[in-house]
Amino acid sequence: MKFLAVISLAGFALCGANAAPPPQTQSPAAPRSQVAGTVTTVDAKAGQVSIQTDKGDVVTFVASDKTQIRRAQAGETDPQKWDKFTVSEIQPGDQALAYYRGAMEQKPLVATTLVIRNKADLNTLAQKQLEDWKKRGTSGTVTAVDPAAKTLTVKSGGRTLTVQPSDKTDYHRYSLDSAKVSDATPSSFDQVKAGDQIHVLGNKSADGATIQAESIYSGTFRQIAATIISIDPASGEMKVTDLATKKPLTIKVNSDATLKKLPEQMAQSLARRYQGGARAGGDGEAAPARGGRAGGDTGQMLDRLPALPLSELKPKDAIMVSTTMGSDPTKVTAIMLLAGVEPILTAAPNAARDIMSGWNLSGGGGEGN
Repeated sequence: MKFLAVISLAGFALCGANAAPPPQTQSPAAPRSQVAGTVTTVDAKAGQVSIQTDKGDVVTFVASDKTQIRRAQAGETDPQKWDKFTVSEIQPGDQALAYYRGAMEQKPLVATTLVIRNKADLNTLAQKQLEDWKKRGTSGTVTAVDPAAKTLTVKSGGRTLTVQPSDKTDYHRYSLDSAKVSDATPSSFDQVKAGDQIHVLGNKSADGATIQAESIYSGTFRQIAATIISIDPASGEMKVTDLATKKPLTIKVNSDATLKKLPEQMAQSLARRYQGGARAGGDGEAAPARGGRAGGDTGQMLDRLPALPLSELKPKDAIMVSTTMGSDPTKVTAIMLLAGVEPILTAAPNAARDIMSGWNLSGGGGEGN
């Protein structure tokens, strides 16, 4: 599936695993509370900063002459080394963490400390996160879960890996209607199950067979072979017939979807590779191609294909689609769509699962791996 590096407000709140907020300047008699979110408005003259939380609530804080304002720096866990900031330097769109004492209802709500990450910092951090996922991230399909050992067995390309989480592992679960990381919700080991597609960030063992998981994103997605009934370019919706169930299905194709079309020669080559896969691999797994397992490099080949405009698809075209599960199973959102697949479906009707999950796991499409 597509993967996009995002900034976690929980991680931002700590600004590093061992970071603590700058020391408070006001009396510690009242308990300290905090609000994290995105800056919406700034009134420098009044010293006011409004913050919108993830829940959509907007809270306005006043910075007094005793309020400490710091600009958090990625990789630096000592708050005393963060640059000092002023209210006039805070901009809408910055991420903010406000500490205060007393009840939320009291007005004005005076911030004892404001920790800020501006847009430039966020972009830098997001790029570092993306590079880290590309370097240490692994994608695959969960084949087994061992609750006693608290390990996961993951098939990634032609390899079988063991994922070893720890008490510090961060879990997220993809939405039923989205493959975006920004729409994923906090999760736990217990919610990961066999058949899930998974992205794991962590260091591998010397032989590459074991991953010490720092972050895990998991979710269940659908791989469908279908024929197009109709397309509405204005709404981005297409109606198709699911070839496995013979039932109609509505697929939403938005700007986040990746669309590609196989050239005839590549389609014929893949048809030969996957032909007879159910017999050779069992349970629908494709037979190995010469020089390795089927699907091992398919994702990389698909990545290199040019993008396909939705307008080039037409009724009766055969397609393979990776989609969300859908909170309404009759209406799903396309993650990746592959056209020009008629030769493959003729030779191996069950190849959609292996090809589309292999493409997902290779990170096809543009939000990273």
